[in-house]
This record gives sequence, structure tokens and C-alpha cells, in this order.
Amino acid sequence: MTKFLKITKWLLITIFSLIIFAILYLRFSRFSDKMIYQTNNSSYAEFSSSLNHEEFYFNVDENVKLHGVLFKPDSISPIGTIFHYSGKGMHLMTSIQETYKPLIKKGFQVFCFERRNFGKSNGNADNSLTLKKDALFVFDKIAALNSVVNKPIIIWGQSLGGAFATMNANKRQEKIKGLILEGTFSSFPDIGKVYARALNLENFKWMVPLIMNNDFPAEEEIKNLTIPTVILHSKSDKQIPYELGEKLFNGANKKNTELWNIKSKHIRGMYDYETKYVQKFMEMIKK
Repeated sequence: MTKFLKITKWLLITIFSLIIFAILYLRFSRFSDKMIYQTNNSSYAEFSSSLNHEEFYFNVDENVKLHGVLFKPDSISPIGTIFHYSGKGMHLMTSIQETYKPLIKKGFQVFCFERRNFGKSNGNADNSLTLKKDALFVFDKIAALNSVVNKPIIIWGQSLGGAFATMNANKRQEKIKGLILEGTFSSFPDIGKVYARALNLENFKWMVPLIMNNDFPAEEEIKNLTIPTVILHSKSDKQIPYELGEKLFNGANKKNTELWNIKSKHIRGMYDYETKYVQKFMEMIKK
């Protein structure tokens, strides 16, 4: 009996040690970062657009260039700049350009860039901290352009891009007029729990915060914002539940933040609510 108890004890210790080792490995190897940013069919050969535009390439690291495009009004000086952080699979040759047309028609110029290993950008997108650094580097470069300086800047984030947008607004609040978020979430661990349930791993969702780095704590970062902020989310969103957008709003400063409930598919607000959506941008540059 004593021998059996000893074997059982050491077996439990071994299992527990293996679990701890696995958690530490997944956490510090940033395994989840690779999963978050990896996108299939994410590249294309040449960029083209019927819109007036200017292409940029940013040298952010040795042998790493990021591709971005500034879409401009045809014949007028822009009234302001929208810095757009797109969703996970929305590179610049998707239908993303269609969502820019109503904004450009009103006089905005819209900038968007493609993160590492996405679109026409190269490099490895396997570390959230590196991608944060890239985002701020690119923002600072665009904010310093002659056509951008001394005019209002609004940051717009959709889905995955909402995490980048909130971080950017928090770090560069003094340079921007407002923040608009659509179909985004409160943190990566929170959305990780959602997908654990979707994969029938409900009993293991407690592990998500242990294995995922929370380098984009949007729920915490949004508390520091005093600029006008709009969070829109559809209650029928099947990719990012409405509750996560609501949780983000609950963490925000209510004096300057609006929660706009819409009825639409995931990040389709510009298609279904174009007039009101564009008006939100217009209102921000007037404040």
C-alpha cells in the first residue's frame, strides 16, 4: 500500500510538472501570437486601386518592410486623416477600399498599412510586442507628413485592428481627435476564452490567460482616454460576441465614450449604416 501511494504521489507530481512546463513553454514561446496573426492567402503580387492614392514602404527592422497606402480625395485638400487598423484578413486588396469611398467623398484621407507577413509586407508576425512597436513607428511617420500635420487625425479599428487602435490611441492621445472601434474585444485572453468554447474546450478556458500574453489590454488602456470614442458592435456578431464590445465600453470613460448598438454582420457597419457611420467621423473633427 505504501509503495502504491508513493508511485501515485510521484505520478501526480510528474503530471503536474509537465502541465506547468507546457503552460510556461506556450506562454514564453509566444505560441498564441503565431496563431493570432497568421492568415492564409494573405499576400498578393501587385497593389492597384481606382482611388487616388500614395504607396509607402517603411523600413522597421533589418530586411523588414511594411507596406501602406494613403487614399486621398481627388481634387480637394483633405479635411482630416483616418488611420485605419483593419481586421485580421483585410489586406489592402480586399473589399476594404469600398469602405473608404464614403469617407474620401466627404474629404477625409484614409491610411492603412499591412502588418508583417501580410499583404505586401514581409517579416515574421510572431510577437505582439514587435507588432506594437511597428504600429507606433508607422503612425508617427504618417502623423509627420505635410498633408497630415495640423489637421485632425482619427484612429479607426475594426475587429483585430481594434486592439491596435486602442493601444495607439492610448500611446498617442495628444495627437488624435478621436477613436472609433467596431466589432472588437476587451483583451486577447477574453476572445481566447470565446474560441475555447467554440472548439468545445469549455473546461480548459481557465488556461487561456495563462498561455496568452495580454500585450493589448484594451479594457485597461481605454480607461485612460479622454478623447471622443465610439464603440459600435452588433448584437448578432457571430465572430466577436457583443458582450466583449460591451465589456470594453464598461471599462471606458463614460464622459467621452458612446456605445452604438447596430444590427449587422461582423464589421459590416459601413455598408449597413453608411450615413450615420460617416457622420460619427465628421462630428469628431468638429469637436
